[in-house]
Amino acid sequence: MEKFNVDPSPIFENFGLYEADLQDSSKRCHAYIEIALWHHAQNIIKEPCLGLSSGRDTWHPSQMGALGYAWLASATLERAFHRLSRFQHIVTNAYEVDIDMSESLYKVSIRYSKQNPAFQARSESILSTLLCMSRMNFGNTLEVQSVSFVHPAPDKLEKYRDVFNCEPEFAASMDSISFGLKDIRKNLPSANPIFAEMMDQSIIKTLSQLETDNIVSQVKSVIIEQLSCGKITEEDIAGLLNMSKRKLQLKLADENVRFKSILDEIRSTLARDYLNEQHLCLSEIAFLLGFSEVSSFSRAFKRWTGISPGQFKKS
Repeated sequence: MEKFNVDPSPIFENFGLYEADLQDSSKRCHAYIEIALWHHAQNIIKEPCLGLSSGRDTWHPSQMGALGYAWLASATLERAFHRLSRFQHIVTNAYEVDIDMSESLYKVSIRYSKQNPAFQARSESILSTLLCMSRMNFGNTLEVQSVSFVHPAPDKLEKYRDVFNCEPEFAASMDSISFGLKDIRKNLPSANPIFAEMMDQSIIKTLSQLETDNIVSQVKSVIIEQLSCGKITEEDIAGLLNMSKRKLQLKLADENVRFKSILDEIRSTLARDYLNEQHLCLSEIAFLLGFSEVSSFSRAFKRWTGISPGQFKKS
């Protein structure tokens, strides 16, 4: 809106979004407000490809919080998209990010929920933003192999060709954008694995806190905070949640989950991420996951995956 000399403040306030809300990264609004704002902006600005403009010209990593900076610090675009797919809900749960790979192509698709279907401006914005994010890491030489949209073809395609530098497909089954697999796996000079891992921890904690009334989320949040402190017991976590071990067991039983399965899930997920980072040795990973010995970590990892950490790292 600002780019087209429209003051967004009174419009946002009409939808109940005030300046303080926009500065609060923990604030959430219903997706219908986003949809209404897009349509309102479209009616005011009369730009036929408004979404393409917004994605290409206005994205900044701070808009995605820790995920935006973890993206910039990723070792490859493949690792960046893995983070995006895994942590997408820190931005929105209106859609999911799916990844498909062939021998030469890496395809990123947007899967919308039934309550929040695709519409032109948002589809354009998401895909052009993904391209902007990718080129911010890789450089402007990154080429798009294909791009598709759910909405029908508009009257003019010049701007689509200008943004993506390829022939767009319309009336597709999903919004998607594809890159060459070699480009996606190229090591990036901007990589900072240690910083990226710090951001991952922050994201996981934030995601858990978004559902503070959910006992499983609360347990996950406390476990993540305590992981590197050493041995984690059900009694310790219950104490940090101001309840007895028995009360915690009963609450988890109501959710059909056990404490050990939550702990194993967190450790297993983080272990895979850590093993993908080449600079971390097994002893460091074991420490980060709360194991006192590498051998204990190795046995646990083999139980989770069927292979040793060394075999996973080689593969």
